[in-house]
Amino acid sequence: MMRPAVRCIALAAACIAGLAAGGAYAQGWKPTRPVALLVGAAPGGSIDLTARLIQRALDSQKLVPTQIIVINKPGAGQGIAWAYMVEKGGDGHALAMGGPSLTSNPILGTHNIGYQDVTTVAMLFDDYMAFVVRADSPFKSMRDVVEKLRKDPGSVSIGVAPALGSGAHMGAVMGLRGAGVKVKDVRFIVYKAAGEALTAAIGGEIDVVSGTVANFPPHFSSGRIRVIGVTSPQRLGGVMANVPTLKEQGIDATYTNWRSVIGPKGMARPQLAFWENALAQVAKTDEWQKDLERNFWTANFLTGAAAKKYMDEQGVLFRNVFIELGMAKQEQK
Repeated sequence: MMRPAVRCIALAAACIAGLAAGGAYAQGWKPTRPVALLVGAAPGGSIDLTARLIQRALDSQKLVPTQIIVINKPGAGQGIAWAYMVEKGGDGHALAMGGPSLTSNPILGTHNIGYQDVTTVAMLFDDYMAFVVRADSPFKSMRDVVEKLRKDPGSVSIGVAPALGSGAHMGAVMGLRGAGVKVKDVRFIVYKAAGEALTAAIGGEIDVVSGTVANFPPHFSSGRIRVIGVTSPQRLGGVMANVPTLKEQGIDATYTNWRSVIGPKGMARPQLAFWENALAQVAKTDEWQKDLERNFWTANFLTGAAAKKYMDEQGVLFRNVFIELGMAKQEQK
């Protein structure tokens, strides 16, 4: 018969071994079938571009053992995509692109899924908004737009995508608000993607497009558009170097958009750890750094508590602005 002391030591050793095995098992989770990466906008816009760059990086670096499939489900301020992710992603096989609509949707009543209803896997980067008109537009600068809107807030139509409360909308709101325009009276026209809004502007259906900077450089060579301002703190580089910031035009406003990858609320820790690690490795690659530079994005990679803090701050900002503008639902006040 085993002596009590020896038996206790044996049991302790067995427990330690079991815990070690459990930890190794937890850390060893990985996808076992294709993973859906949901995009709440139509193909062609900045959100879709981001998803496809992530897909490419994960594949090229062999960071995921299964296929990554980008699925576009536009509508409801990206809420349709997020609802699908919540339904299908409970086992770590569905993620989605996140953006400012995660903070604004519940406030505006666009959709009930907000940042507190999902898991922020990682913040990726900051983005900036540009304001674009067709080449023959009478507006030569954002100052021209502001002056007309001050006289008549309904006299200029501004296209945004994919919804009110999105980064494109919020960028315009913050810019015009900083210029003293009665933003709640401005005519915002919503499109499924920035490309549709740009087509509408070129065709004369709307006056101005607000969208992420990355949407527009490919269209410069056509000679059909002109960028009249950006929301960045200072001028951007490359082909955007000649575009003045809002501050340079006497408008006291900047706006930094952001992109994130999200999962369902309550993701299991092993699943969250896998995706945090995979995206962290993407962020370190030369390929990703070149993507950031090419699209005028600024790295802002955050996970865990830092990402949560950032989202909480964004939530307060959006709530205060939309309450101030009278755009929040009554129960949010």
